[in-house]
Amino acid sequence: MKNAGKPSIDGADIVIVGNGIAGLTAAVEARRLAPDLRIAIITMQNHPTINTPALKQFAIGKLTRDQLLAYPPGTERAQRIHVIQARVEEINAQGKFITLAGGRGFGYGSLLLATGSTPTSLPANLPGRDFDGVLTLHSLPDYLNLRRRLSEVEEAVVIGGGAHAIETVMGLLHWGIQVHWLIRSATFLPRMLDQPASEMVLEHARQAGAKVYLETELVGIMGRVGVVAGVVTNHQQMLPCQLVLACTGMTPSMKLAERCNVPMRYQRGILVDDQLRTSVHHIYAAGDVAALRNPQTGTFEPRAQWYAAVLQGRVVAATITGNSKEVEAFGVPWHATQLGELSMLTVGNPLNWTESTENLTDTTKGSYRRMTIIDDCLVGYLSLGRTQPDSLAIKRIIDEGLSIHDIKKELLKGEFDARAYFSQQRSHIARGMVTSGRLPAIRPVLPEKVTSGRLPAIVEVPSTMPGIVPLVRALPETGSLLPMEENVIVNASLASPVVDTQPLASPASPASRLPLSSQESLFAPANFWSYSEKVPVVQKRQLQRPSRSLWSYSDKSGQRPAEGKP
Repeated sequence: MKNAGKPSIDGADIVIVGNGIAGLTAAVEARRLAPDLRIAIITMQNHPTINTPALKQFAIGKLTRDQLLAYPPGTERAQRIHVIQARVEEINAQGKFITLAGGRGFGYGSLLLATGSTPTSLPANLPGRDFDGVLTLHSLPDYLNLRRRLSEVEEAVVIGGGAHAIETVMGLLHWGIQVHWLIRSATFLPRMLDQPASEMVLEHARQAGAKVYLETELVGIMGRVGVVAGVVTNHQQMLPCQLVLACTGMTPSMKLAERCNVPMRYQRGILVDDQLRTSVHHIYAAGDVAALRNPQTGTFEPRAQWYAAVLQGRVVAATITGNSKEVEAFGVPWHATQLGELSMLTVGNPLNWTESTENLTDTTKGSYRRMTIIDDCLVGYLSLGRTQPDSLAIKRIIDEGLSIHDIKKELLKGEFDARAYFSQQRSHIARGMVTSGRLPAIRPVLPEKVTSGRLPAIVEVPSTMPGIVPLVRALPETGSLLPMEENVIVNASLASPVVDTQPLASPASPASRLPLSSQESLFAPANFWSYSEKVPVVQKRQLQRPSRSLWSYSDKSGQRPAEGKP
């Protein structure tokens, strides 16, 4: 590896790679919790942090560039956050420094990887993929490019079968452009929606004017004098267009996990625990690049949504600054988005359970809802309609394993009163504590009877495994990062074998919700954005650490030691 010897370097107490919403939120929250620490953000972007979900509205002219800012102008300067425009090449975890392009070193006390994701582009061997007018939509430059072209486009082809694709389709229709929407699968969002829900979304798109082509893929793009003129599909259809937009998903940017001189565990993202700690001491990950454990399946997976990235930024800031008592368990994944006039919400896993589940559906009032229930506990919820239920209330019901025996109808009809329900729950809990003198038990997210079927079997994992020290958390146990078998990829630079299989599932445990301190509003006095070329050298600072009675780390390797080592 380059720069084996530690050079003369600059540094900061907290170094964040990436200035997406997770990275900047972490920086702002860390400043609130630790006013005296040096904080630096290193990024390749030449613009401030933007609200990426708003890019589609910006592309069709509903928002201006200034309205894309995620934080008020000047937030970085007002919060004394140094922003450095540079590319990080590798991590030296043993020496606690990163190497920037050009060989310059930059030291850290704690390192946060918030590198986001990269778009999945069209296949490299697809004929015509390099014609002018073929775009992959992901970042601000992509949408600036799209916006400049729209006035000259009459027909466009959108490729992709996810929420990103349909949001793009609806935006183009709003602009008055004829849209051909190509979906590779037989349904829309097959991992999240069942057949009726998929058909409802697709019919909504058709009524809005889109032409939908299911089980359809590109085999080539045609051009005229270097510019897109049309596409050819696998069904031998020729569709004329002046624009081809790829909305085919994202891949976590894990390059730095591969270029760390201490093995870092990654698979579909950098593996982290509920406090966003990676398998390497003093290194954390948040946002699209972080893979969190799903308590219902036991697998690690990214949660590439705006709200999730904001929450992770706040949680990792609390962890780094020694305020982990303020964090909350992440619980089950959820996703909410607006699809034209339809609001879509999925919480937990409404699909792919065993036959032992109870599935309820409702199609009244022009909406569709599906509930998956086990032992009167909600484990999955899907809603499509003009209005959206209280998503966080439903997530809390699933996370805490609360009984829905008395509210099934209200949930199914979309008439659930969250305030009344939780007020009643608190009354019952308080009465039980008074009469019994005992704290209430919290039911697990995943009932014990679900041990077979299409979801992974729930396998008991020993509390200690050879060569592994389980992590100790302030949060209730929701699955340790380290107790796994061989099912994790480590960086190839260490000549270790790469194994790409699923992690061993462990029993799902109850998730608690601890209050997170509200973030103070930020009002920067000036419209300012600049990058400092150099952050002054920071004196070595002793960061707050857990007691050695909990765990210890090797000063030489940066890895967590094997069981029994001091």
